[in-house]
Amino acid sequence: MFVGKINPDALTAVGITMPVQILQMAFVLLVGIGTSSLISIKLGEGKKEEAEHILYMALKYILIFLSVFAVLFLVFLDPVMRLLAISDSVMPYAKIYIVIIIVGSIIGIPGYCLNNSLRSIGQAKTSMKIIMITSILNIILDPILIYGFHLGIAGAAIATVISQTTLTVYVIWAFCKRSDFMIHLTRRIGEKEGALLRECMRMGLPSFYVQILAAVVNMFINRSLLKYGTDLDIAAVTIMSSIFSFYHMVVFGIVQGNNTICGFNWGAKKYERVRQSLLLAISAAFVLSTGLFLVIELFPGLLVGLFTSETNLVSITAKEMRIYLSMLPLVGVQTISAQYFQAVGKPKRSSVLAFLRYGVIVIPAILLLAPLQGVQAIYMSNAISDGVASLVTIVCISLELKQLKQML
Repeated sequence: MFVGKINPDALTAVGITMPVQILQMAFVLLVGIGTSSLISIKLGEGKKEEAEHILYMALKYILIFLSVFAVLFLVFLDPVMRLLAISDSVMPYAKIYIVIIIVGSIIGIPGYCLNNSLRSIGQAKTSMKIIMITSILNIILDPILIYGFHLGIAGAAIATVISQTTLTVYVIWAFCKRSDFMIHLTRRIGEKEGALLRECMRMGLPSFYVQILAAVVNMFINRSLLKYGTDLDIAAVTIMSSIFSFYHMVVFGIVQGNNTICGFNWGAKKYERVRQSLLLAISAAFVLSTGLFLVIELFPGLLVGLFTSETNLVSITAKEMRIYLSMLPLVGVQTISAQYFQAVGKPKRSSVLAFLRYGVIVIPAILLLAPLQGVQAIYMSNAISDGVASLVTIVCISLELKQLKQML
């Protein structure tokens, strides 16, 4: 939010380096997402020791993945920057921002992954509180470091790292010391580690594939925006993505709560509770999505003004956002449904639905429409992808609900 107040180039830098962050998260979620789902299932089966083993194993491998990724990124920094097609005016902002974020994430990101596991053990309120506290901390630190200490975009990156690290420290402490937790973070080494890691990665594969695809799509969109538009269009999409990310955090909270309940009750073979939780989550996501959709359609300039005061950028973003996020009422349903299949041990179905939304449609749509419609086709392609993927997902989840009813 505060980066856009520096200048449009700084905002563009955040958007154009996003594929790197998305790619990094792919390797983290490969273990992290599967961990949360598998802990729920193991606790539902009454296997507490295996759940604790999974928690320790997840932290260990997430730290390894993040460290290796950071080293490789620093070694190949210049080639990566060239691959992203960053303009000369944006390059200084992009380099300093992404280096701080990637290196700092080694100690920052593990907390977010373990925080998902809090919901798996019935600590949803604790999870929500720490996320809110660290988010508020980030908002407080941003203006202090950006303007008070005159650090500019580096201050924004440092504020993010400090907030993430605070989350990591608290979550690790809580899993080690809180007596009211169902499981604890203890060093466990056993013969089952290889099998448990494979199971975690199997369940995390849909998220891994989605992140890889999202990184490719994001880079393709950025390069297309530069080809048919300008740096301002990348800044506009960055603002839209930021608005969507606030919404997505809430939806993802619903996802995690639903997945915890569904995973636990699936393991306990209580299918009526699975069905009830799924229906409630879908309804909540639809109401939330529709509410934001109405705000975007009625007051787009008000939302965009929170991120930038640049007149041209506000005009472009407010106009195109109505197209870019026009399928929002269906997106929440699609997200809840696709993630549900992952939670109950059906990763292949989850992967197909995720691929459909994140790349199978959007890239061909841009290739076909952009030569005819120019930069506006890129905004339209996102809406087309969301719409088609959501309709297919609704069919799949309807069949799943019918099957759950038959299993009662």
